[in-house]
Amino acid sequence: MESLNQPAMLVARARLVKAVAGSLNDAGTSGALIVGGAGTGKTAVTTAVLHELRDHPPYIRLAATPALAAVPFGVLAPHLAELPARDLDSYPAVLQAMTSRLRSRSGRPLFVVDDAQSLDRGTLHLVAQAVATGAAGLLATSGPGTLIPKEFLALWDDGIVAKYELAALNRSEVHQLCEQVLRCDVSPWVSASFSYLAAGNPFMVLSLIEHCRRTGALALRHGVWLLVAEPVLAGFPEADLVHHQLQRLSSEANLAAALVALAGPLSVGQLLRFSNPKAVDALERAGIIEVSRSGDRRVRPASPLIGEIVRRQIPAGRSARLRGSLLALPGGGQLRPEAFRNQVRWAMDCGARVPAADLLRAARLANVALDPNAALRTAAAVGDESFLPQARLQAAYAQFTSGRPRIASGLLQQATGLHGPDEPYLSALLAARLKAVAAERGSGHAPPLNLGPALLPEPAQPARDGVGDINVFDPSGSLTEVEGRLRVVIEGTGAPATIRIPASSLLALIWSAQGRVLAGRALDQQAWQDAKCHELGLPLIDEDLLMRHCLVLTLAGEWDPAAAAIDDYARAYPPRLIRSGGMLQAMRGFSMIRQGRMPEALAAMSLAAEELKVADPWQLRCFVYSVASYAAAAAGDRDAGHEHLAAFRRLPGGEPLVLRLLVEAYSTVAASTLARRDSQSTLTALAELARGQGLRGIETEIRRLALVPGDIPGAAALAICSSAVDGPESALVHDFARAVAGSDATGLMRTGDAALAAGYLRLALESAQQAEWCLTQEADHRRLPAVRAQVQQRLAALGMSPQLGFVDPEPAPALTARESEIRGLVSGGASNAEIAALLRVSERSIERHLYRIFARLGVSRPLDLPGPGSVPR
Repeated sequence: MESLNQPAMLVARARLVKAVAGSLNDAGTSGALIVGGAGTGKTAVTTAVLHELRDHPPYIRLAATPALAAVPFGVLAPHLAELPARDLDSYPAVLQAMTSRLRSRSGRPLFVVDDAQSLDRGTLHLVAQAVATGAAGLLATSGPGTLIPKEFLALWDDGIVAKYELAALNRSEVHQLCEQVLRCDVSPWVSASFSYLAAGNPFMVLSLIEHCRRTGALALRHGVWLLVAEPVLAGFPEADLVHHQLQRLSSEANLAAALVALAGPLSVGQLLRFSNPKAVDALERAGIIEVSRSGDRRVRPASPLIGEIVRRQIPAGRSARLRGSLLALPGGGQLRPEAFRNQVRWAMDCGARVPAADLLRAARLANVALDPNAALRTAAAVGDESFLPQARLQAAYAQFTSGRPRIASGLLQQATGLHGPDEPYLSALLAARLKAVAAERGSGHAPPLNLGPALLPEPAQPARDGVGDINVFDPSGSLTEVEGRLRVVIEGTGAPATIRIPASSLLALIWSAQGRVLAGRALDQQAWQDAKCHELGLPLIDEDLLMRHCLVLTLAGEWDPAAAAIDDYARAYPPRLIRSGGMLQAMRGFSMIRQGRMPEALAAMSLAAEELKVADPWQLRCFVYSVASYAAAAAGDRDAGHEHLAAFRRLPGGEPLVLRLLVEAYSTVAASTLARRDSQSTLTALAELARGQGLRGIETEIRRLALVPGDIPGAAALAICSSAVDGPESALVHDFARAVAGSDATGLMRTGDAALAAGYLRLALESAQQAEWCLTQEADHRRLPAVRAQVQQRLAALGMSPQLGFVDPEPAPALTARESEIRGLVSGGASNAEIAALLRVSERSIERHLYRIFARLGVSRPLDLPGPGSVPR
C-alpha cells in the first residue's frame, strides 16, 4: 500500500522532508534518524529525502528484517561478495572489507537503513563507527522509544546525526490525505471518522479508504465522498500487519493485547495481573496499545481499528478462557461505559449468560452512542419477561435512529408497564418524536402510539416520582402551550436534570424565536453548561441539545461559538458522525446563511441533504432543502436551486417547530428569484403569521427577506418588529430599517460599516444595496460610484448573485386545485383536523397549504379568507 501511495503517505510531511534533506546536505551533521511507528510513512519520507539531496552520494542500502537480525552481518551480505565465506561472521574481516568498500567510492557514501531496530549488533557497531569517524553518512528509520538502537542514539546525543519524530496525522491532515487519494471533495465527517478509527496512522487511513470503497460504505454523492454505512472491519486487508507485529512479541504481550482489545479500557493494575511490565512496554512501543498518562493509567488499543483486528484474531475457546480468568479477579469498581459495553459484547460473543439489567444498560449506552446495531443486538438478548418492556423501548429507539419509524412505533406500543426513573419519560419522548414523523408522512402511515399516562402535574398535585411532565416535548399545540408546559417543568422543584436541561434548551430556542434573544441565550448557556456537568445518558439528547444550542447562537448572531460547538462535538464523538453528521452540517449551513456566506452555505446544505439520507432522527431534511434552495438562488446557481426546491416540494414537512415559517420564507424567496417573480406579498403574509404567533425574531428575518430597495412600508414594518427583538444584530437591523424608511443613504452607509465591523456581513451588503438605491433617487450622483463599488465588493466577498432582491414584480400565481379545495373547506368552517381526515393527509400538510394560501391571498387568519367564488383582495 505504501509503495502504491507514496504521494499520499507524504501528506503533511513536506516540511519534514526538507528538514531531513537539509541536515544531510549540512556539513555539520553526518546523518538523520527518522523515528515512527509502523505505517507512519518512514519509507516514503526516506525516498522523498533521497530525491531532495543535492549531490546524490553513493548509497549503501541495508534492508533490515527480523529474520536477518539473527544472522551476524546478514544484512551486509550483498556488499561482501568478495569476502570468503569463512570470514562472513568475523568482525575484523567484515570491518576491513567494508572500510575498503567505503574508500573505493567517490564521495562520502550514505548508509540508507530501513527498520534499524532489526539490524544485528555487529552491523550496528560497524555502521555507527563509520558514521562517527566521518567515513559515511546515515539515513535510517527506526521504531519509536526503546526500539531505537542505542548506537544510533549515541550518535544523536553527540550531535553527529539529527533525529526526527514522525507523529500521527491530525484531523485536518487526514482530511487532506483523503482528498488527495479520492481526488474529490470529502465530507469532514469521513476524515474525522477515519482519523479516529486509525488514530491518524497514514497507512491505516489509506487502507480504510480502499476497504470502505470496496465494501460500499464510502460513496460519491453529487461530487462529495461520504459514508453511507458504518465501515465493516471484517476482512480488513491490512490485518496481517498487526498480526505480524504480535508474532514478534512474547506470549505475555499477546495475552495483554487480547485482554485490552476484548475488555478495555483496563487499568494498568488489572493488566499486570495477567502480564508483566516488560510485555506492556513492548506493546506500547509496537503501537498496539496506548497507556494514558493521567492518574488512572488506563490502557486501551492504540486505535479502534487495531482493537478490532486483535479481537477478531482471538480463537473462541481462548477468548472464553480469558474471560473466565478476568471474572475471577476481585471487583475493580464500576466500569466506565466503553469498558462496560465491550465486556457485555465479549460475554455475548462467548455465549455466556448476561444479566438482563446489564443487557439493558448496554443497549441504552449503545443508543446514546448512536450505535443502533449494537443496541438491537443487546436488547434482543433480553429473555427475562419482567425486563421485556424496557428491552422493547431500547429496540424502538434503535429502530428510530436507523430510520425505521414504523417498526419503532410498533415496538413502543408493546413497551407497556414501564417503570423506573427514566423509562416512562424516554417512552413519551420517543412517542413525541414519532408523532412528528407521523405528522410529516401523513396520518395513517404510522400506527397509533401509546403515549402512556400524562404526568403534567396539576397545580395542587406534585409530579409523581419527581419525573415531571414526560409529555413536555410533545410537538402538538401552539407555541404558547408548549412554552407553558416547559415553564412548569423548569420552575418546579421535582424535575431531574434529564428533563429539566432539555426543557430549558427548548424554551431558550422558543424565546430566541420570539425575539427574546438575550434571555434565550442566557438560558441556553445555562442548559449547555449544566449538560456538561451531568451525564444525561439518554438517546439523542446530546444531539438535541447541540442542535438547539447552535440555533440559539445563530439567531443571536454568534457564529464562532456555534462553529466551535460543532467542532467540539465532532472531536468528542467521532463514532456518532455517520448518523449525526447531517444535523451538524445543517447547523453549520444555517449559520453561514445568516452570515450571508452563500456559496459556503450551499455546499454545507447540499452535503447535509445527502448525509441526512443516511439518518435523520431530527426531521431536518425539509429545512435543509429549503435553505439550500435559497442559498443556491442567492449564489446564482440556478440548477442547484431548482434541484433543491424540487426536493423540498416533494417532502411534506417535519421541520422543527420554530423553523416552519422560516422554511416557507426561504423556499418562497428561492422560487421567486429563480422564476423572476415578486414574492413580497407572500413574504409579508408569512411575516404576519409569525407576528400572530409571537415569533418576532422569525418575523424580523422574514421581513428582511421581503425588503427590496425603496420599499418604504416594508422598512417601516421591519423597524417595528426589529425593535421588539433584543441583541446587537437586531439593534443594527432596526437602524437599517429606519434609514431605509427615511431614504437616508448616509445612515445606511454608517449602519453598513458598523455591521461589517461587527461581522454581520449580510446586513452590511443589504445596507450598501439600499444606500445605492437611495442615491439613485437623488439629483447629485457624486457618491453613487463609490457605493456601487462597495456593493460589488461585498457581493463578491459573500459570493452572492446580484439577482437576489432585485426581482421584477409579476402577478402572484393562482391557487392550485388542492389549495382551492382547502380554502373552500376552511371558509365553510372545517377545522384542520377535519380537513386532514377528509383529504387523508396529515394536519402538518394542511398547515403548510394554509401558509401558502394566506400568503397568496394576502390574509393572516382563516376568518379573512374569501369564499371560493370571491375575488381575492
